[in-house]
Amino acid sequence: MDHRQRVLEAIELREVDRVPRDLGSVGSLMVDPVYFKVKKLLGIETDIKPYRQGSTANYYDERVLEAMDIDFRHLWFDSPDKPKLTKNTDGTVTDDWGITWSKYGSYPSVFPLQNSSHNELKGYIFPSASKNWNLNALSSRAEDLYNNTDYAIAAKSVLGGGGILERAYYLRGIEELFTDMYMNKKFVWDLLERITEVEISYWDVFLGAVGPYIHIIERASDLGTQLGLFISPGLYREFLKPFEKMIIKFLKSKAPHAKMWFHSCGAISELIEDFIDNGVEILNPVQPLAKDMDSVQLKKKFGDRICFHGGIDLQKAMIGTIEDVKNEVERRVKAFAPGGGYILAPANHIQEDVPAENVVFLYNYAKEFGKYPIKKC
Repeated sequence: MDHRQRVLEAIELREVDRVPRDLGSVGSLMVDPVYFKVKKLLGIETDIKPYRQGSTANYYDERVLEAMDIDFRHLWFDSPDKPKLTKNTDGTVTDDWGITWSKYGSYPSVFPLQNSSHNELKGYIFPSASKNWNLNALSSRAEDLYNNTDYAIAAKSVLGGGGILERAYYLRGIEELFTDMYMNKKFVWDLLERITEVEISYWDVFLGAVGPYIHIIERASDLGTQLGLFISPGLYREFLKPFEKMIIKFLKSKAPHAKMWFHSCGAISELIEDFIDNGVEILNPVQPLAKDMDSVQLKKKFGDRICFHGGIDLQKAMIGTIEDVKNEVERRVKAFAPGGGYILAPANHIQEDVPAENVVFLYNYAKEFGKYPIKKC
């Protein structure tokens, strides 16, 4: 069974020859320091140009993926015509949304709509993709992957690692946005509507270039913390769910063959039913140590309707011993894989405190242990 068939069959909740494995999706990259250590451990020399700047996980080396026999390849929405970050004299950068990002990390330091009135929101200039952007290189890359490799091809989120919720509080400020959800509802609705229009415009152009060649569309929005949701299920359903449904409906109209993948960290078990209703077919990262995110229970409750992606704990297992990693692989595979519907990956970006040896062992052992048939826990 080739990589692509393995992934697509697993998404359809069927058992395959072995559990598919991913590295590089939204929420499961390696931060740069561990990436370089892994590359050195694998004996891979010379560097590649970062695929993106201004983030802590910048690199994407085909040789690393080949060495660990990863079943996926990922496409980022890029064009020489896309607006670049503006570098400011104080070391910060400002993006095309007008959001200024701290020089110390990937978080905003200036929220352009923080003190804005509703009228000022209406006059704010939001970015928009142009169908005149040059996407020839991106389209050629997608076509080459489709025709000349057997990997499953995923189109990565056009809003980066976040989604419409994150974009809203990057613009407004998180305290202001959450207060608005009670005190200024029309402002929130109009802001989310504008952000949704931008996301759809990006997807329209992106999928126009790569749509025929992709198998999976990745989106994201972190709705949970370790202990619960950022906002109540009621607020999610009032504000975010209508726009999430709208976006997925558009994506399905533009690429009906593509599977819908959604990343949301934390304790989000109360919303999984909503995600399925929205049209999500693959759920990431099923963070195993978050509240009410027990792998066995999630599989029992939702495993006949959604494919799980991720699951490998970074908080304790991956920073531990090789034996800890071995036990973690066995635990998640036994919980999620029986009957199909599991893609193994880290439950977030692999951080600097994870030994490079653990990363390489994770993928090598998962390839061995993840062979079907697999007994349930």
